[in-house]
Amino acid sequence: MKAIALCELIRPLNCVMAAIGVFIGYSIAIGSIGVTMQLGIAMLAAFLVCGAGQAINDFFDSEIDAKKNLGKPIHGKRISKKSALYYSLILFLIGNILAIALPLESLAIAVFFSIVLILYSAKMGKVKYIGNWIVALGTAFTLVFGASLTGNYGVIVWLAGAALLANVAREIIKDAHDLEADKGSKVSLPMILGRGSVKLVVFCVYIAAIALGFYAHYIIGFGGTAYLVLLTIASLIFILSWLKFAKTNYRHGQKLAKIGMLIALIAFIAGVF
Repeated sequence: MKAIALCELIRPLNCVMAAIGVFIGYSIAIGSIGVTMQLGIAMLAAFLVCGAGQAINDFFDSEIDAKKNLGKPIHGKRISKKSALYYSLILFLIGNILAIALPLESLAIAVFFSIVLILYSAKMGKVKYIGNWIVALGTAFTLVFGASLTGNYGVIVWLAGAALLANVAREIIKDAHDLEADKGSKVSLPMILGRGSVKLVVFCVYIAAIALGFYAHYIIGFGGTAYLVLLTIASLIFILSWLKFAKTNYRHGQKLAKIGMLIALIAFIAGVF
C-alpha cells in the first residue's frame, strides 16, 4: 500500500509528456524520426526528473494541498513526509545517473533542472508568478534536452519558446482559479494585478506563443502543410482557452490550454516529415 501511495506522488501523464518532449526535440534536431539507446535513456531520465520534481513539490506543499483538499497521499496519512522526500531524492538521483551516459550538455541540463526544481519547491513555491515560469521552462526544456543529444538547437529554440509561453499562460489561468485557496500562503499574478487585469497578460502571452510557432514556419522554414494546419488548430484552441478564461470559466480554460499544447506538440513532430 505504501508503494502505491508513493507512486501517486507523481502524475504519470505529465512525466510521459516530458519523455515525449525529449523524443520530439531529438527528432526535430535530426530532421527525422529516429530511435536510439541514447534517446531512450534521455526519455527515461526526463520521466524520472519530472516525477521527482512533482514528489518534492508535494513534500513542501503538503499543508497547502491539505487546505485545498486535493486528497494527496501525504496529507491523507498514507505515507509520511519523510518517505515522500526520500522517494523524490531517489528519483532525482537515478535520473541524473542515467544522464551521465548522455552528452555533457544533456547532463548539465538534467542537473540544472534538478537543482531548479528543488529550489523552486523549497524556496520559490510561494511566489507563484516566478513559479509559473519555472514550471513552464520544465516543459519547454524537454525539447531542448532532446536536441542536446545532437547539439543542433536551430529551430528548437523557437518551438521551445512557443511551448514556454503557452504553458505560462496556462499556469496563470490555473492561478486565477486557485486565487482564493492560495490567499495567505502564496503570491500569484492574479493576486497582484487582479483577475481583470491579468486577462490582458494571458492574451498577450498566448499571442506571443502563437507568433513564435508561425515564425518558425514562415521565417525559418520549419515544417510543411501538416505543421501549419495543426499549428493553426492549436492557435485557435489557445484563443478559445483565453475566451473561456475571460468569462471566468477557469477550469475549461485550463483544459483547453492543455489540449492546445498537445496539438502543438503533434504539430512539432509533424513538422519533421
